[in-house]
Amino acid sequence: MSEHAKLSPSAGERWLVCSVAPERESKFPDTTNDAAEEGVAAHALAEVCLKAGISAHAPTMPKGHEKWDNYEFRCYVQDYLDLVRSKMTRTSTLFVEQKLNILPEFEIWGTADAVIVDAHTLKIIDLKFGKGVLVDADDNAQLGLYGWGGFDTLAWLASEDIQFIEVTICQPRRNNVVSKTFTAEELTAWIKEQIPKARKAFRGGGEAVPGAHCKWCRARNVCKERAEYNLATAAFDFDMVADPECQPADPTQLTEEQLVAIFKRLPTLEKWMKDIETHVAALAHDHPLVGLKWVAGKNMRYITDPSAAAGMLELAGINPYSERKVLGFGELEKAVKAAGYKLADLIGQYISSKQGNPVLVDSEDKRPAYVKEEAAAEDFKDELQDKA
Repeated sequence: MSEHAKLSPSAGERWLVCSVAPERESKFPDTTNDAAEEGVAAHALAEVCLKAGISAHAPTMPKGHEKWDNYEFRCYVQDYLDLVRSKMTRTSTLFVEQKLNILPEFEIWGTADAVIVDAHTLKIIDLKFGKGVLVDADDNAQLGLYGWGGFDTLAWLASEDIQFIEVTICQPRRNNVVSKTFTAEELTAWIKEQIPKARKAFRGGGEAVPGAHCKWCRARNVCKERAEYNLATAAFDFDMVADPECQPADPTQLTEEQLVAIFKRLPTLEKWMKDIETHVAALAHDHPLVGLKWVAGKNMRYITDPSAAAGMLELAGINPYSERKVLGFGELEKAVKAAGYKLADLIGQYISSKQGNPVLVDSEDKRPAYVKEEAAAEDFKDELQDKA
């Protein structure tokens, strides 16, 4: 069997929707980057620690991953270890880096970071070491597939019939721990719904179905259907959102309904255009492209000897240095953690928070709506209390 499943659980959100994705992605190399390699290193260290029952700060860094070894890195791995161990009891059985046969007839399998079997509950914990995208548990196909794989592979080891399957994402660098619990009946019903989709993706063929799931597809930059989808999105049909009973005062101007419809489409279009820009630039670096050319960039000034230049400016009575400022929270937390402290313990008494500016999003966003009147009333109440 190959090192990677043809239909991997991590790509489930793609191939469960777009059956041609696996076939098309196979034509492109599975590239890596520093973030991915750092994640592999975190999993390797966590595996050693869980199997040996030790702290993330105890062992020598696994061979081949030494470049990522630092105090902050180990602290984040320790956060994951603490979570896994907090979910265990004296009767629990822990499986680390456990292979799960999910739907073997379609060669769907995966490796779970940690699986805990305890009485009538099976718990799967998935370590996500990235910090760029906040991972959610709702509508997460990977969690459902891992949940079924754990249930189908390891349920026989339980001392009682498994009734609940809890799948948890631990994203320590975003302080994000989210879980979803299925009953055995719910998970069985869910996987039955996915089997026809898995069969279709395994066989290949069919039609491409573009959408938000294209984000990590290796074929996304050259996918014709994705381009057609986005170009159709850009070719806005104003009549689709026009209210025939409400004619605009000025027919040459967009209505609010039309502006809102365009606004909702912007994130998808922006992502697609950025992908195209990056891909075309990479092609142009490799070979000349008809219709495009490289030109010199903007001429930028720089100081060849900063120390000498600063001395001359000081002699002229000019302070050449920027204002001294405290580091931002991200850099502060990194420095404090590397020194073996916690930011709250050192300067917690000087830390407060304030609400940032509201963000305009689609009305279907899961976050509660920001109500300006209520927020203003709370601010006013706090101000009165301070003056009392």
